Amino acid sequence: MVNVDNSFKNRIFIDEFDIDNRALFDSIFNLKKLVESKIEKVDLENGDYSILDEFRGYDNAKYLSIYRYRNVVIDKINELLRDRSIHPDLKTELRDIKDNIYLILIGSFERMKLYLDSKIETLLVHRTDDEKHDSFKKYQTIFEDLYKNELSSSTFKKSFFEMFKNVHVCPYCNRNFINPIYKKKQLGKDYKKWSPDIEHFYPKSIYPFLSLSISNLLPSCTFCNKIKSNYDTYNKCKSPYQIKSDDIKFKFAPLSNEKHVILLESKDNIKNTELFNLDGLYDKVHSQYVNDIFLEMKKHPIENRRYLKKFFSLSIDSQDKIYKQKFCNYYKEIDFNKQPLSKMIKELFFHIKENELK
Repeated sequence: MVNVDNSFKNRIFIDEFDIDNRALFDSIFNLKKLVESKIEKVDLENGDYSILDEFRGYDNAKYLSIYRYRNVVIDKINELLRDRSIHPDLKTELRDIKDNIYLILIGSFERMKLYLDSKIETLLVHRTDDEKHDSFKKYQTIFEDLYKNELSSSTFKKSFFEMFKNVHVCPYCNRNFINPIYKKKQLGKDYKKWSPDIEHFYPKSIYPFLSLSISNLLPSCTFCNKIKSNYDTYNKCKSPYQIKSDDIKFKFAPLSNEKHVILLESKDNIKNTELFNLDGLYDKVHSQYVNDIFLEMKKHPIENRRYLKKFFSLSIDSQDKIYKQKFCNYYKEIDFNKQPLSKMIKELFFHIKENELK
């Protein structure tokens, strides 16, 4: 529903929580900046991500997610290649993963998707209801274990969420906060650490080789993660990394003078709204809030028309400031990930401007 930044700065991270030496951290941070500049160059030139291998031999490379994951994935692929029971065609595809390991791990969403498109009919992917081949099962288990051991259950998980420090709300629904909580003390049955779910946009059960692909991973609320589960999003849904503001739009249909129904319209048959039941959730849970805003606007039409006239004469920063004062939310689309319901409220604001306060 809401776009998430997939730029070069948000595709590698440092396991900084295990580093208490300031000089060491500064050295690692400088290496990270160097690698990021190369990623930016490759993105801009549509180049080959394999040039990033030049930094792999650096002393501090092991602290960067890109090289840590590269090493463990290559080791596991080599293990599968030595296994005589693995189907020869799958081995051919696994060798291709080795050749494109950096694209898979840290490539932009667009480049990752193009690579996936080229592999959609191969043994790397299982999209049918047929029984999985034994070779696929072995490969799937290894890559799912890699995700569990190297991200889901490791110290890297906390560092991973640092890449999304400006994403406070689930990007799939824009309804629920997803901020990590790290408590120094544990009381009763409280969790000492509580973090958002890590959601694989393309399910790792169907696309195991993308289990550690940064452009396939997003923070999400538990609700959306459980609803989505292993649903195959290929060709049906849009990732928050690629979604645009007009892909899903809110509509507010009047039932009476005091009540409106919240509807969502999607472009190009995008299934996000249907998958996450956003129509039902927004209308059932947030309709009273929306109707209260309509009612307030209608009670004070002259005052609100003055507000609108003033609003659209201001700079974007000034607009943002007085919008926050009135709606307690963000006006700029870039900030929609900071507060629940931000997309709906802005589109409600424009609906009222164009239909209720002419």
